[in-house]
Amino acid sequence: MEESKKDLRREHVKAYLSENDSGSGEEGFSGSGDFHASASKRKKTSRKPVFLFLILLVAASMTVGFAVGKMLQSPSASAESSGLNKEEVVNKLGLLEQYINGYYLDEIDQDKMRDGIYKGYIRGLDDQYAEYYTEDSYKQLMEEDSGEYQGIGVTVTKDPSTGYTLIEGVFKNTPAAEAGLEPGDYIVSVNDRDTKDMELTEVVMEIKRKDRETADLKIFREGQELEFTVKKSKIEIDTVSYEMKEGKIGYIEVTQFIDNTAGKFKEALDDLTSQGMTSLILDLRDNGGGLVDTCVDMCSEFIPKGDLLVYIQDKNGGRTDYKSKSSDNVEVPVVILVNENTASASEIMTGCLRDYGKARIVGTKTFGKGIVQNIFPFSDGTAVKFTVAKYYLPKGDCIHELGIEPDVTVEMTDEEKKAALDSEKDDKQLQKALEMLKK
Repeated sequence: MEESKKDLRREHVKAYLSENDSGSGEEGFSGSGDFHASASKRKKTSRKPVFLFLILLVAASMTVGFAVGKMLQSPSASAESSGLNKEEVVNKLGLLEQYINGYYLDEIDQDKMRDGIYKGYIRGLDDQYAEYYTEDSYKQLMEEDSGEYQGIGVTVTKDPSTGYTLIEGVFKNTPAAEAGLEPGDYIVSVNDRDTKDMELTEVVMEIKRKDRETADLKIFREGQELEFTVKKSKIEIDTVSYEMKEGKIGYIEVTQFIDNTAGKFKEALDDLTSQGMTSLILDLRDNGGGLVDTCVDMCSEFIPKGDLLVYIQDKNGGRTDYKSKSSDNVEVPVVILVNENTASASEIMTGCLRDYGKARIVGTKTFGKGIVQNIFPFSDGTAVKFTVAKYYLPKGDCIHELGIEPDVTVEMTDEEKKAALDSEKDDKQLQKALEMLKK
């Protein structure tokens, strides 16, 4: 049911795009993050030959990329080449340079052309999670993962089926939440710029422009085009919230797995335990994931020290095991709430506790992201991200494109989800979890 609703929403967007398409090509990248961004001031140049500049850039990208990759991951000397004919590429760039210098009307932005080469190279991987980060966008990514940044309070992704930017999550008590933005909204334009023509990081940078106090967003939602003016502010991501429910049932909601999440999660568990918690609801709905190390620290709170939590396997069959680090485990009945937006690291935690019989699962089937991306930083401040491995749960399952089926399926309509924001009595999934733990 939830999956069909998601497909229907995408069909509505595609129909909308077919009426408003300007003819631009579709983007294939996605990733999450409402990064800290500043306006990028690029140096404009007059019309000068760019051929030598392009050749040097291609040569540098091949050499530096391999050296950094070797330093970080130590690929074997026998690793297969991508098969790219570098001489052919350089010759083609030469022809492009001749046409550009001979006929291109406007000024040439050499910084943008350079970044375009790297972005295009990564785009050729056909990996929807791959992305090339400029120096500015990489700084933004790192600041977002730290848990504090300047923005409006959303996480976003690039929807490969439509090419547009999709809002994955809206943080509570932020300008985005106050303005009425919702998960599932498509950002059609930012400050009158069509997002289909923009990389994900460009969309975020446009939202965060320092020369503007607000971001003007055109949103597509349920067949309607809506306009929002959202004021920007300092965002401190509170990824963990908790309370004690009636009957000494602890409740912890986790919205992301970033640097500060594991510590906040531990504090929540300790506080609830000191209050006499007898059971626990862990709410991972609309949690798109995050850092594997953070997830491992959190799973360790429930699984005996030394036991396998998750393992990843790369293209060469190399395996890395992640094991529990804690011998002081929480020993209470647990119910995990999930939905179609529960993905990646949150699926690892759900699957891990399920495999060890530590938790029952309530809600709808999870997203199904069972692959791992690594970020490779370069000495010039830029970085690249792409998929490097699959992950497997303790019993050996890879849930990529499959998701995790709940033990108890409880579906909620969009109207019911909105009602649940105002009253937890209308939250059918939460009420089911409370019912199960009161028995």
